[in-house]
Amino acid sequence: MCLGNRKRLKRADRTYKDLKQKQKAKIADGMFEKTCDYYREHGKLPEGEECEKIAGQIYQRVKGIAEKTSFDEIYSLYLYRLPRYEVRIAENGIPEKKKDDADKPKVKRKGMSKKVCPNCGRKMKQQFIGLQHCKCGMSWKKDIGYFERTEDMVFALERRKVGKKTKQCPVIWYR
Repeated sequence: MCLGNRKRLKRADRTYKDLKQKQKAKIADGMFEKTCDYYREHGKLPEGEECEKIAGQIYQRVKGIAEKTSFDEIYSLYLYRLPRYEVRIAENGIPEKKKDDADKPKVKRKGMSKKVCPNCGRKMKQQFIGLQHCKCGMSWKKDIGYFERTEDMVFALERRKVGKKTKQCPVIWYR
């Protein structure tokens, strides 16, 4: 599948430079949060071996989304950003840790699928209400659960009359 002139990169082929801006911003936030945690605990910014340890923790997270990224690249990026974090902490102070809002009721967002594929870990896309698919060939149906799709399966909506109402229910037909 082509997007413009560039091909979409698979997870194994991506480097840090290939990540989206939003992903890089999340990594930078993680770096700053780790630096603030260290500052809260020790009262100073990390130096030498401590920097390497924090960069190692960040590298583990980055390796999950960009496998070709090297530790040296993340470490040099962290060392590049550390003086800026120092200025940021000196000017604004250490930000307070975010508390989990246990007292707030959770609001369900529309369109947010909670189903995650057991094979590949991707979020599943909804085809019909009660039927979700993943790119790897795995599906989930409300009454069956997870199952592997085959070539002879056809997914359709069947009209069923319940009382005065006509409902459309997902069904699987075989060729």
